[in-house]
Amino acid sequence: MAEKKRRARGSPARRPRERAVQTPRQRIAFWVTWWAISFVLWMLLVFNTQPAEIVAGAVAAALAATGAELVRSRGHAPFALDPRWARALLRLPREVVVDTWRLTLLLVRHFLRGDPIEGCFRIVHFSPGPRDDPHEQARRAVAQWIGGVSPNTYVLGIDERRHVAVVHQLIRDEQPPEIDPSA
Repeated sequence: MAEKKRRARGSPARRPRERAVQTPRQRIAFWVTWWAISFVLWMLLVFNTQPAEIVAGAVAAALAATGAELVRSRGHAPFALDPRWARALLRLPREVVVDTWRLTLLLVRHFLRGDPIEGCFRIVHFSPGPRDDPHEQARRAVAQWIGGVSPNTYVLGIDERRHVAVVHQLIRDEQPPEIDPSA
């Protein structure tokens, strides 16, 4: 009935969104993964191992995982991670340490000698893929997150039409930063 009313008003019919997680086993795995991530974040934030904090963290993680599953099950966030992207995460600690050191030296030179701090914009090749594909949506989000973890670099945005990402760096690297988790 609602479909007929929409068509009568001239608005286009909604196409159902593709969902990355569909089977009961996938839904349980999704919920458990969100629970574990939320619990670890809770424990890192409170930095306390008292039993009350552990119970509160478990309850808060369960609420967060349930909320994430409700949003995902309604098709509002069709997000599907690829386990192979973990390789991209392995290089992040080194990049953070190296960039923190480089920026510390830059700040010392700036305050002691008055050296200017001049950032630069870079164009990085990034093919975003189709917008309605849950894996590609996740890849775009992870690429923007990876591009912003290091203190020297952050992603301003992705131009889907030109297949590039616009990145800002305070200290220009020889090679453009690698933000694509599948590379």
